[in-house]
Amino acid sequence: MTDGTLVWKELQTSVTSSIIAYGKLVTLNAYDNQLYCFGKGPSQTTVSAPSVGVTTSTPITITGTITDVSPGTQQQLVASNFPNGLPCVSDESESLFMEAVYQQQPMYSNMTGVPITISVVDSNNNLREIGTTTSDPMGNFGFTWTPDIAGNYQVIASFKGSNSYYPSSSSTYFFAGETPTIAPTVTPVSNVVTTSDLMTYLAAGVIAIIIAIAIVGLLLFRKHA
Repeated sequence: MTDGTLVWKELQTSVTSSIIAYGKLVTLNAYDNQLYCFGKGPSQTTVSAPSVGVTTSTPITITGTITDVSPGTQQQLVASNFPNGLPCVSDESESLFMEAVYQQQPMYSNMTGVPITISVVDSNNNLREIGTTTSDPMGNFGFTWTPDIAGNYQVIASFKGSNSYYPSSSSTYFFAGETPTIAPTVTPVSNVVTTSDLMTYLAAGVIAIIIAIAIVGLLLFRKHA
């Protein structure tokens, strides 16, 4: 209202009357005889992380979704077209995406998602941001990270909001164990006696007997002499 910045862009709407209040624009669309409300909508974030087999040397992938939960998404046609929820998209993608969702226009093919911030509260009760990722056009996101200390973790996925959606966040938990120590491999000593070993022992025994007989004979010879 003060600098001419674009707020609403109604490409496929024939406006007959409008009301503006509390940051929302409500208008009757003469094309389909439906009331439309233009403005920010609520979002919903979900997040999950592996719950078993996590160690400080094992990368894990934190996944989740970011969806639009505005009242319009509960309409039968929208809900049936997007059974997994209507994804949140970037402000640049919003106008054409909304026309495809609500006015049966061609689906926008170059949609981009929204930024998601991933944070953790570690076992030392330190809250720290570990990275950011961007959701895909279906509203899914993923982020791979290796826990750096052992213990319990709370993972928090946050969407800070945009010109199209209000912020939302969600959290989950997992435990990271110490990296297991691998014991050194000990080569077992074989107690199996082979045929060649038996032949060696037999030959040594025979030689020892011959030497013993020779010694006895030599002693007897000296005695008689």
